[in-house]
Amino acid sequence: MPLPVLRFILETRYRVAALLIALSLGLALLTRIVLLVAQQTFFASAGSVSPGGAAMLRTLAAGEVYDLLAALWLAVPLLLYLTVLPERRFQGRIQRGFLHAWIGVAIFTMLFIGVVEGFFFEEFNGRFNFVAVDYLMFPTEVVDNIWQSYPTGWVVATLLLLSIGAVFLLRKPLRAAWQRPTRVMQRFGVLLVYAVVLAGLTLAVSPRLARVSEDRALNEIATNGYYSFWMALLGSDAPYEGMYATRDRATIDRRLSQLLAEPAAGAISFANGSAERRIRPLGPERRMNVVVVLEESLGSEFIGVLHPRPVSVTPQFDALTQEGTLLTRAYSTGNRTIRAIEATTSSLPPLPGISIVRRPQSKDLFTLPELLRSRGYQTLWVYGGRALFDGMGNYLTHNGVDRVVQQSDYPDGTFTTAWGVDDQAIFDRALTEMDTMAATGKPFYSLVLSVTNHRPFTFPEGRIPVVEGFHRRENAVRYADYALGRFIRQAKEHAFFKDTLFVLMGDHGARVYGAAEIPLASYEVPILFYAPGVIPAGRRIDTLTSSLDLPPTILGVLGMGYDSKFFGHDVFHVDPGAGRALMTHNNKIALLRGSRIAVLSLHQSTSLYDLGPDYAMRPVATPDAEGKELIEDAIAYYNGADSIYRSGAYAFQVRKPPESVARR
Repeated sequence: MPLPVLRFILETRYRVAALLIALSLGLALLTRIVLLVAQQTFFASAGSVSPGGAAMLRTLAAGEVYDLLAALWLAVPLLLYLTVLPERRFQGRIQRGFLHAWIGVAIFTMLFIGVVEGFFFEEFNGRFNFVAVDYLMFPTEVVDNIWQSYPTGWVVATLLLLSIGAVFLLRKPLRAAWQRPTRVMQRFGVLLVYAVVLAGLTLAVSPRLARVSEDRALNEIATNGYYSFWMALLGSDAPYEGMYATRDRATIDRRLSQLLAEPAAGAISFANGSAERRIRPLGPERRMNVVVVLEESLGSEFIGVLHPRPVSVTPQFDALTQEGTLLTRAYSTGNRTIRAIEATTSSLPPLPGISIVRRPQSKDLFTLPELLRSRGYQTLWVYGGRALFDGMGNYLTHNGVDRVVQQSDYPDGTFTTAWGVDDQAIFDRALTEMDTMAATGKPFYSLVLSVTNHRPFTFPEGRIPVVEGFHRRENAVRYADYALGRFIRQAKEHAFFKDTLFVLMGDHGARVYGAAEIPLASYEVPILFYAPGVIPAGRRIDTLTSSLDLPPTILGVLGMGYDSKFFGHDVFHVDPGAGRALMTHNNKIALLRGSRIAVLSLHQSTSLYDLGPDYAMRPVATPDAEGKELIEDAIAYYNGADSIYRSGAYAFQVRKPPESVARR
């Protein structure tokens, strides 16, 4: 900032904002020093080698940059207020009292957040991250936990007294703010310079600046809690290491070599940092079209042939199972649609934190649409809502999808809810687009995402008779099922049908949360492979299946040979005993195999459960050899996938991993 402007700020009303920024910088520096001392104490008690003085200095230097950026943003509301406040009102006694109160509240807030950061770092060995963001979704539990775990009342009272004392001591420094009047043009000049400096600093700073050493905790200390929290909100921060159980890379590689083995797979090479292996075709190659339909919230509980009820709410889907092959023990990887998109395109395990669909670095990944596009396929996504929601459109267009149909592409007057147009409109548009692609003579891949089976559970009148006594959701499921059945019936009349593989599945369950750490019943989804004459009719496959198995299974049906990085199996050819499901729930990640489930939690903790009737989870206090193996397999899946993804090795075109994340 130019020196004359800085002098002007310190001699006028902007002195109030300058003092606030200085206090913010001082408290942030104090917090960082306290965390460094605490970390040094940890190193000493653990007998570990402490990072050198150079790393400490880099930590402090990088931290000051983050602190300045955070302080400037925190001062924006006050700066705007000081700019628009007329001189006559600024000089009044009421305004003086108000601004002193503003400073007091700001000091209390910064002190409180500093204390919370200390407790958070003690608990999670990191700055505010996706855990803090997730906690905001459960305020009742979080507040109760904090109140019972810490002397909250005493802490708040102490911070309140310190804030009052600080305002009392700042009376004299603040007095100078009222000595020199400021004209309107001068005030807006200050605002303009401030905005330029803030914009430049914001664009210059990135999470990479905090990588000051190979020690994760030290890198955490180097950043700033406000900045980390904001990055977590944007989905840029979802660390695995430091929060979940880890193993060395050699151990992970050995386990992944066993876990990803299947009849069609060759030896796995980790030379490029990924679990790459050659998949040879086990049958004739078919240049078939591929249509994947993700049905919103269609859990297996609704499917009549899987969970019979007096009156089925899915008669169309039930009938289609007699013409295709149904996977009867399939599970979604998460309870959000973006988890289904992630799994069914990338075949990656559900990494902790936010889905890779919302992470800005998720570009040019090894995905099913990218692979098919490289083989000459046209690629399409048909959706009834806005493509920007949850970053779905951005993810798909950067990972193999050429064309997107979204809400704005439908005619005015189409029945619409908060989530988009109704399912019939979506399927009708999908058929039109598929006809256009088929006319080119090239095969196509199309992902179709429905929206109706979602609150508020409304749909066009007159399409199906509403069943009295059914819940609104049940009638919405019936309409969604009707629209799906109608889509398949109409598709049969189109020329492309005989050359098309349809995969009809639920994206996740109906979000029925239970007491279990992993509410498995709400993760059950139906997956139906449908292609008359190609896929066996009426077949049931009971192999334990995850939605991330979809890409390799589809490619297996196509008889396609390829170099794979996928974590999924070809369910039609894998040994039934090798079936497993991977899933995430809140901050838990899990591996289900047989009648046991291994759960990885924060603080590097691991748990093992036996499954009883209705998915009751009975904890195993002392895991046997088989249980320990399951836990180690879970660590290998998630630790390995996170490392591969973060290093850039999951790219469709292999990139050399950055030096900082190279294999150990």
